[in-house]
Amino acid sequence: MPQSAPALPQVQIPLDTDYIGIYLTNRCFLSCPYCITNYNEQFINLKFFRELEPAEWIDSLNRLILPPGVPLTFQGGEPFIYKGIWEVLENVHHKIDILTALPPQVTPQNFKKLKSMAWHRRDAPYPTIRVSFHKDQNDYKQLVYRIKELQEFLSIGLFHIEHPAYPELLDEIRTYAQEHGVEFRTKSFLGEWQGKTYSRYKYPDACVGRAVRKNVKCKNTVFPIGPDGHIYRCHSDLYGRRYDMALGKITDPNLNLEHQYRDCAYYGTCIPCDVKVKTNHLQQDGYTSVDIIF
Repeated sequence: MPQSAPALPQVQIPLDTDYIGIYLTNRCFLSCPYCITNYNEQFINLKFFRELEPAEWIDSLNRLILPPGVPLTFQGGEPFIYKGIWEVLENVHHKIDILTALPPQVTPQNFKKLKSMAWHRRDAPYPTIRVSFHKDQNDYKQLVYRIKELQEFLSIGLFHIEHPAYPELLDEIRTYAQEHGVEFRTKSFLGEWQGKTYSRYKYPDACVGRAVRKNVKCKNTVFPIGPDGHIYRCHSDLYGRRYDMALGKITDPNLNLEHQYRDCAYYGTCIPCDVKVKTNHLQQDGYTSVDIIF
Protein backbone atom coordinates (compact mmCIF):
# COMPACT_ATOMS: atom_id res chain seq x y z
CA MET A 1 0.00 0.00 0.00
CA PRO A 2 1.28 3.51 -0.77
CA GLN A 3 2.36 5.50 2.25
CA SER A 4 0.36 8.60 3.13
CA ALA A 5 2.08 11.96 2.79
CA PRO A 6 3.67 13.27 6.00
CA ALA A 7 1.68 15.82 7.95
CA LEU A 8 2.45 19.42 7.08
CA PRO A 9 4.29 21.43 9.76
CA GLN A 10 2.20 23.93 11.67
CA VAL A 11 2.26 27.58 10.59
CA GLN A 12 1.68 30.42 13.04
CA ILE A 13 -0.46 33.22 11.61
CA PRO A 14 0.81 36.58 12.96
CA LEU A 15 -1.21 37.80 15.93
CA ASP A 16 -1.97 41.18 14.32
CA THR A 17 -3.71 39.49 11.37
CA ASP A 18 -7.27 40.77 10.96
CA TYR A 19 -8.53 38.58 8.16
CA ILE A 20 -7.71 35.38 6.28
CA GLY A 21 -9.63 35.16 3.00
CA ILE A 22 -9.92 31.67 1.50
CA TYR A 23 -10.87 31.86 -2.17
CA LEU A 24 -11.98 28.28 -2.78
CA THR A 25 -12.95 29.33 -6.30
CA ASN A 26 -13.31 32.53 -8.30
CA ARG A 27 -16.16 31.03 -10.32
CA CYS A 28 -19.66 32.34 -9.68
CA PHE A 29 -23.21 31.52 -10.71
CA LEU A 30 -24.02 35.24 -11.06
CA SER A 31 -22.74 37.65 -13.72
CA CYS A 32 -22.61 41.02 -12.00
CA PRO A 33 -21.12 43.71 -14.26
CA TYR A 34 -19.97 45.56 -11.11
CA CYS A 35 -18.11 42.61 -9.54
CA ILE A 36 -15.19 43.70 -7.36
CA THR A 37 -13.01 41.01 -8.97
CA ASN A 38 -13.02 43.14 -12.12
CA TYR A 39 -12.57 46.47 -10.39
CA ASN A 40 -11.73 49.23 -12.91
CA GLU A 41 -11.74 46.47 -15.58
CA GLN A 42 -8.16 45.62 -14.63
CA PHE A 43 -8.40 41.90 -14.13
CA ILE A 44 -9.35 39.09 -16.50
CA ASN A 45 -9.42 35.29 -16.59
CA LEU A 46 -10.08 35.02 -12.86
CA LYS A 47 -12.23 31.95 -13.47
CA PHE A 48 -9.25 30.01 -14.81
CA PHE A 49 -7.31 29.53 -11.61
CA ARG A 50 -6.40 25.94 -10.87
CA GLU A 51 -8.39 24.95 -7.79
CA LEU A 52 -6.90 22.90 -4.97
CA GLU A 53 -8.47 19.55 -4.20
CA PRO A 54 -10.55 19.32 -1.00
CA ALA A 55 -7.90 17.17 0.72
CA GLU A 56 -5.26 19.81 -0.06
CA TRP A 57 -7.37 22.55 1.53
CA ILE A 58 -8.13 20.39 4.57
CA ASP A 59 -4.51 19.46 5.25
CA SER A 60 -3.22 22.97 4.56
CA LEU A 61 -5.79 24.86 6.61
CA ASN A 62 -5.66 22.53 9.59
CA ARG A 63 -1.94 23.24 9.95
CA LEU A 64 -2.60 26.94 10.62
CA ILE A 65 -2.46 28.36 14.14
CA LEU A 66 -4.91 31.26 14.03
CA PRO A 67 -4.93 34.39 16.21
CA PRO A 68 -7.66 34.40 18.88
CA GLY A 69 -11.03 35.45 17.46
CA VAL A 70 -9.95 35.40 13.81
CA PRO A 71 -11.79 32.82 11.66
CA LEU A 72 -11.11 31.61 8.15
CA THR A 73 -13.40 33.41 5.69
CA PHE A 74 -14.53 31.34 2.72
CA GLN A 75 -15.38 33.49 -0.27
CA GLY A 76 -14.74 33.88 -3.99
CA GLY A 77 -16.33 33.76 -6.45
CA GLU A 78 -19.02 31.68 -4.86
CA PRO A 79 -17.70 29.23 -2.25
CA PHE A 80 -20.80 27.03 -2.43
CA ILE A 81 -20.07 26.05 -6.04
CA TYR A 82 -16.64 24.72 -5.11
CA LYS A 83 -16.88 20.95 -5.62
CA GLY A 84 -15.57 20.04 -2.16
CA ILE A 85 -17.22 22.69 0.00
CA TRP A 86 -19.14 20.26 2.23
CA GLU A 87 -16.12 17.98 2.69
CA VAL A 88 -13.98 20.96 3.64
CA LEU A 89 -16.56 22.32 6.10
CA GLU A 90 -16.79 18.93 7.75
CA ASN A 91 -13.05 18.41 8.16
CA VAL A 92 -11.40 21.80 8.75
CA HIS A 93 -10.95 22.33 12.48
CA HIS A 94 -11.25 26.12 12.60
CA LYS A 95 -14.08 28.60 12.93
CA ILE A 96 -15.28 29.58 9.48
CA ASP A 97 -17.20 32.56 8.11
CA ILE A 98 -18.75 32.35 4.64
CA LEU A 99 -19.44 35.16 2.17
CA THR A 100 -22.01 33.88 -0.33
CA ALA A 101 -24.81 34.78 -2.71
CA LEU A 102 -26.54 31.53 -1.64
CA PRO A 103 -26.90 29.49 -4.84
CA PRO A 104 -30.29 27.78 -5.32
CA GLN A 105 -28.84 24.31 -4.70
CA VAL A 106 -27.84 25.18 -1.11
CA THR A 107 -30.54 23.83 1.19
CA PRO A 108 -31.04 23.21 4.93
CA GLN A 109 -30.51 19.52 4.23
CA ASN A 110 -26.93 20.19 3.07
CA PHE A 111 -26.05 21.59 6.48
CA LYS A 112 -28.02 19.01 8.44
CA LYS A 113 -26.01 16.23 6.80
CA LEU A 114 -22.76 17.59 8.25
CA LYS A 115 -21.40 15.65 11.24
CA SER A 116 -20.59 18.89 13.06
CA MET A 117 -21.72 22.51 12.92
CA ALA A 118 -19.05 23.70 15.34
CA TRP A 119 -17.20 25.50 12.53
CA HIS A 120 -19.76 28.35 12.41
CA ARG A 121 -20.52 28.76 16.13
CA ARG A 122 -18.49 31.59 17.56
CA ASP A 123 -18.97 34.78 19.55
CA ALA A 124 -19.12 37.33 16.70
CA PRO A 125 -20.86 40.74 16.48
CA TYR A 126 -22.28 39.86 13.04
CA PRO A 127 -23.65 36.78 11.24
CA THR A 128 -20.98 34.25 10.37
CA ILE A 129 -22.69 33.45 7.05
CA ARG A 130 -23.20 36.69 5.16
CA VAL A 131 -25.49 36.48 2.15
CA SER A 132 -25.10 39.19 -0.49
CA PHE A 133 -28.04 40.54 -2.45
CA HIS A 134 -26.92 41.59 -5.94
CA LYS A 135 -29.22 44.04 -7.65
CA ASP A 136 -30.58 42.77 -10.99
CA GLN A 137 -29.01 39.35 -10.32
CA ASN A 138 -31.07 37.71 -7.57
CA ASP A 139 -34.39 38.20 -5.76
CA TYR A 140 -34.16 39.62 -2.24
CA LYS A 141 -37.55 38.19 -1.26
CA GLN A 142 -36.42 34.68 -2.15
CA LEU A 143 -33.19 35.25 -0.23
CA VAL A 144 -35.09 36.44 2.85
CA TYR A 145 -37.33 33.36 2.70
CA ARG A 146 -34.36 31.00 2.39
CA ILE A 147 -32.36 32.77 5.11
CA LYS A 148 -35.34 32.53 7.46
CA GLU A 149 -35.32 28.75 6.92
CA LEU A 150 -31.60 28.51 7.56
CA GLN A 151 -31.39 30.83 10.56
CA GLU A 152 -33.14 28.27 12.74
CA PHE A 153 -29.75 26.56 13.07
CA LEU A 154 -27.26 28.93 11.40
CA SER A 155 -25.85 32.37 12.16
CA ILE A 156 -26.84 34.00 8.87
CA GLY A 157 -27.96 37.40 7.56
CA LEU A 158 -28.55 39.45 4.41
CA PHE A 159 -26.17 42.19 3.24
CA HIS A 160 -26.08 44.76 0.44
CA ILE A 161 -24.10 47.82 -0.65
CA GLU A 162 -25.64 51.14 0.41
CA HIS A 163 -25.70 52.53 -3.12
CA PRO A 164 -26.95 56.15 -3.47
CA ALA A 165 -28.77 55.30 -6.72
CA TYR A 166 -31.58 53.38 -5.08
CA PRO A 167 -32.20 54.28 -1.40
CA GLU A 168 -35.88 53.34 -1.80
CA LEU A 169 -34.92 49.76 -2.69
CA LEU A 170 -32.70 49.49 0.37
CA ASP A 171 -35.51 50.72 2.61
CA GLU A 172 -37.82 48.20 0.95
CA ILE A 173 -35.40 45.34 1.59
CA ARG A 174 -34.80 46.44 5.18
CA THR A 175 -38.52 46.59 5.89
CA TYR A 176 -39.19 43.22 4.26
CA ALA A 177 -36.34 41.56 6.16
CA GLN A 178 -37.51 43.02 9.49
CA GLU A 179 -41.06 41.82 8.85
CA HIS A 180 -39.72 38.28 8.40
CA GLY A 181 -37.26 38.39 11.29
CA VAL A 182 -34.13 38.35 9.12
CA GLU A 183 -31.11 40.50 9.90
CA PHE A 184 -30.25 42.98 7.12
CA ARG A 185 -27.11 45.10 7.07
CA THR A 186 -25.55 47.43 4.53
CA LYS A 187 -21.95 48.10 3.58
CA SER A 188 -20.59 51.45 2.47
CA PHE A 189 -20.63 52.29 -1.22
CA LEU A 190 -17.20 53.25 -2.52
CA GLY A 191 -17.01 54.88 -5.92
CA GLU A 192 -18.44 57.74 -7.94
CA TRP A 193 -22.10 58.48 -8.57
CA GLN A 194 -23.47 61.49 -10.45
CA GLY A 195 -20.23 63.41 -10.10
CA LYS A 196 -19.85 62.76 -6.39
CA THR A 197 -17.14 60.58 -4.92
CA TYR A 198 -18.16 58.28 -2.10
CA SER A 199 -15.01 57.09 -0.42
CA ARG A 200 -13.38 56.45 2.91
CA TYR A 201 -9.97 55.63 1.49
CA LYS A 202 -6.91 56.06 3.67
CA TYR A 203 -5.01 56.64 0.42
CA PRO A 204 -7.27 58.60 -1.98
CA ASP A 205 -5.34 57.89 -5.21
CA ALA A 206 -4.82 54.18 -4.53
CA CYS A 207 -7.73 52.92 -6.65
CA VAL A 208 -7.52 54.99 -9.84
CA GLY A 209 -6.99 51.88 -11.98
CA ARG A 210 -3.41 52.40 -13.11
CA ALA A 211 -0.03 52.37 -11.42
CA VAL A 212 0.77 55.93 -10.33
CA ARG A 213 3.73 55.22 -8.05
CA LYS A 214 6.46 52.67 -8.64
CA ASN A 215 8.37 52.70 -5.37
CA VAL A 216 6.13 52.38 -2.34
CA LYS A 217 6.42 49.95 0.54
CA CYS A 218 3.25 48.28 1.74
CA LYS A 219 2.42 46.16 4.78
CA ASN A 220 -0.92 44.32 4.92
CA THR A 221 -2.58 42.64 7.88
CA VAL A 222 -4.75 40.34 5.77
CA PHE A 223 -3.89 37.19 3.84
CA PRO A 224 -5.89 36.55 0.64
CA ILE A 225 -5.33 32.93 -0.42
CA GLY A 226 -6.19 32.12 -4.03
CA PRO A 227 -7.97 29.01 -5.39
CA ASP A 228 -4.61 27.48 -6.32
CA GLY A 229 -3.22 27.99 -2.81
CA HIS A 230 -0.97 30.99 -3.49
CA ILE A 231 -0.95 33.47 -0.61
CA TYR A 232 -0.92 37.06 -1.82
CA ARG A 233 0.18 40.35 -0.31
CA CYS A 234 -3.13 41.98 -1.19
CA HIS A 235 -6.31 41.59 -3.22
CA SER A 236 -4.82 43.45 -6.18
CA ASP A 237 -2.09 40.81 -6.43
CA LEU A 238 -4.70 38.06 -6.07
CA TYR A 239 -7.02 39.40 -8.78
CA GLY A 240 -4.03 40.19 -11.02
CA ARG A 241 -2.56 36.73 -10.42
CA ARG A 242 0.89 38.14 -9.68
CA TYR A 243 2.45 34.81 -8.82
CA ASP A 244 5.91 36.33 -8.62
CA MET A 245 4.70 38.58 -5.78
CA ALA A 246 3.05 35.77 -3.77
CA LEU A 247 4.22 35.22 -0.19
CA GLY A 248 4.19 31.45 -0.63
CA LYS A 249 1.77 28.62 -1.11
CA ILE A 250 -0.52 27.16 1.52
CA THR A 251 0.62 23.62 0.62
CA ASP A 252 4.34 24.38 1.00
CA PRO A 253 5.92 22.41 3.90
CA ASN A 254 8.39 25.28 4.45
CA LEU A 255 5.76 28.02 4.58
CA ASN A 256 6.42 30.93 6.94
CA LEU A 257 4.13 33.97 7.16
CA GLU A 258 4.80 37.41 8.61
CA HIS A 259 3.63 40.97 8.10
CA GLN A 260 6.37 43.28 6.89
CA TYR A 261 6.83 46.21 4.52
CA ARG A 262 7.40 44.98 0.99
CA ASP A 263 8.26 46.83 -2.22
CA CYS A 264 5.33 47.40 -4.59
CA ALA A 265 5.26 48.88 -8.11
CA TYR A 266 1.47 48.67 -8.52
CA TYR A 267 0.22 51.48 -6.29
CA GLY A 268 -2.86 52.95 -7.97
CA THR A 269 -4.30 49.53 -8.87
CA CYS A 270 -5.27 48.80 -5.27
CA ILE A 271 -8.61 47.18 -4.43
CA PRO A 272 -10.94 49.19 -2.14
CA CYS A 273 -11.16 46.48 0.53
CA ASP A 274 -7.42 46.90 1.22
CA VAL A 275 -7.26 50.70 1.43
CA LYS A 276 -10.69 51.72 2.69
CA VAL A 277 -11.31 52.86 6.26
CA LYS A 278 -13.64 50.26 7.73
CA THR A 279 -14.33 48.09 10.77
CA ASN A 280 -12.00 45.29 11.78
CA HIS A 281 -13.04 41.77 12.74
CA LEU A 282 -14.15 43.11 16.12
CA GLN A 283 -16.38 45.70 14.38
CA GLN A 284 -14.17 48.54 15.59
CA ASP A 285 -14.30 51.42 13.11
CA GLY A 286 -11.25 53.23 11.74
CA TYR A 287 -9.28 50.19 10.61
CA THR A 288 -7.42 49.96 7.27
CA SER A 289 -5.69 46.71 6.46
CA VAL A 290 -2.66 48.23 4.72
CA ASP A 291 -0.04 50.72 5.78
CA ILE A 292 1.90 52.31 2.94
CA ILE A 293 5.22 54.17 3.05
CA PHE A 294 5.77 56.55 0.12
